Amino acid sequence: MLFGEKLKELREAAGLTQGALAERAGMHLFGVAKLEQGVREPAWSTVQAICTALGVKCSAFEGTTSAKRPAPAKKPASTKKPAAAKKKGAPKK
Repeated sequence: MLFGEKLKELREAAGLTQGALAERAGMHLFGVAKLEQGVREPAWSTVQAICTALGVKCSAFEGTTSAKRPAPAKKPASTKKPAAAKKKGAPKK
């Protein structure tokens, strides 16, 4: 099971919203959301704060893994040649 999935499961079992958990753990709402979505990995101190807020031992997350999302693919270099610079001067007649 992924860390974020376990976090959501424990949060819901505690009857808390993301906002309520964030407040209890001293975090921002978006921090909790990103952890649940697997976008961010928690520092150990964050895991401890979450466990305290949920009233569970840190071992509740034992065996979970992080969801490393692959880095976004780089855009391919443009194959289009830049337009030639216009020459300044008198217009041709």
